[in-house]
This record gives sequence, structure tokens and C-alpha cells, in this order.
Amino acid sequence: MTSLDPAAVVAEVGRRFLAGDLTGAFALYHPEIRIEQPASLPHGGWYTGHDGVRRMGADFARHWTRTIGDAQINGCVGGAGAAGLVVQVTTQTWKATSTGRSATVDVVELIRVRDGLVEEIRVFQQDTALLLATLEPA
Repeated sequence: MTSLDPAAVVAEVGRRFLAGDLTGAFALYHPEIRIEQPASLPHGGWYTGHDGVRRMGADFARHWTRTIGDAQINGCVGGAGAAGLVVQVTTQTWKATSTGRSATVDVVELIRVRDGLVEEIRVFQQDTALLLATLEPA
């Protein structure tokens, strides 16, 4: 994958993830990957390394399940060289495991790719208050 530009790496990670190939997706993550989720969410904060990514997934799954629409990968800042910043936008529907209530929001991710591996993802959900409201009884 190192010969692919950063946007292609992000597209391939998404393809593998949605296909259920978590091992394949993790192969495109830097060993010290860092992911930031908004602090206002129950699974918010920074997660580091492959174990951190797994912990983030488990923390998320305690509260929600989700469906993810097709990704819009909006190019790369920094070119196809050693590093680049890719912007990815998806529409996601989150369903609270405790209440069954759901909400749909756009999610923007700033994804830093270096030498063919994803090294950082910063996640920005469109409306965290709307997502948090799904956890409250109707």
C-alpha cells in the first residue's frame, strides 16, 4: 500500500472495515495510530495503538451500534508523498443499545497518512448532543 496516495489508503481502509476485514484494516494502521473522539461522547478522548483502537470500538459498542453510508473522500492536503491529510465524510446512523433510539449525523474525519499507513484520525460528529439524546429514555 505504500505506493498508493493517502486518499487511496483511506479508501482501502474503509473498504476493508466495511467488508468485515478488521485484520486487513488494522494492517493499514500505524502501530502507534492515534484516534481522537469528541470528549463530550461517552467514548471520547484519545486512543493510541492497535489496542487503543480495539478499546475505542468496545467503548463505543457499550452505547451504540451504527450503520455507515458511502464515504466521500475529499482529497489530500500535502500530496501523495510521505505524508498527507485526507478529509473523509460519511453519513452515519447511531442506534443506542440501551433505548433503541437512533439518530443520523454526518461525520467528518481528518485522517493523517504517512508512508502508506494511517497514523492519526480526528473525528468530528455533526451533532454530538443529538447522539447523546439517543441514550436518554423517550
